[in-house]
Amino acid sequence: MRHQLRFTGVGGQGVLLAGEILAAAKIKAGGYGVKAATYTSQVRGGPTKVDIILDDEEILYPYANEGEIEYMLSTAQVSYNQFKGGVKDGGIIVIEPNLVTPTQEDIERWDMYAIPIISIAKEEVGNVVTQSVVALGVTVEMTQVLPNDLVYETMISKVPPKFIELNKTAYDLGVKYAKEAKERGTIKSIADVEAMKAKDICEMVK
Repeated sequence: MRHQLRFTGVGGQGVLLAGEILAAAKIKAGGYGVKAATYTSQVRGGPTKVDIILDDEEILYPYANEGEIEYMLSTAQVSYNQFKGGVKDGGIIVIEPNLVTPTQEDIERWDMYAIPIISIAKEEVGNVVTQSVVALGVTVEMTQVLPNDLVYETMISKVPPKFIELNKTAYDLGVKYAKEAKERGTIKSIADVEAMKAKDICEMVK
């Protein structure tokens, strides 16, 4: 089965590295996985995206088909605005509510969830660099595209031994917040986004 995912942010945000781990996990499972990064600006802070294709059959074209992407995670307004159009109607979009605000039209078009990924990494894990692993946990729980254990094992194999526990915490928190988001349901209005900014959502799930 073919899956098309997208991570968007800005240059310097580690959240985009989650795509590499997903592709590696699919390959480890015996399938095919590719990631294709696009940097629209070579300077730090420019909009970036990473498309991830996961398939049981050989992948002949590495980029996602615009309008067919089933899931997008975004941690920057500029990249959200630029790349959201590639998500199919009714697809899932996860936003960092402290950095991305959708329009009401967006909320009605896609199944949207707000999870403060960067704030979780910085304040709960204690290291903002782990945002990519928090995003990974969120994505696996939201999409179920790969077995949780497989992705976790792949992620651990790519980090230095001294950082394993830190990244385990980040991954588990990503899964936890995604489960809580699904239980609350999709965003219905801009007011919902405001209510889910870092401090509020952290209190909700403790």
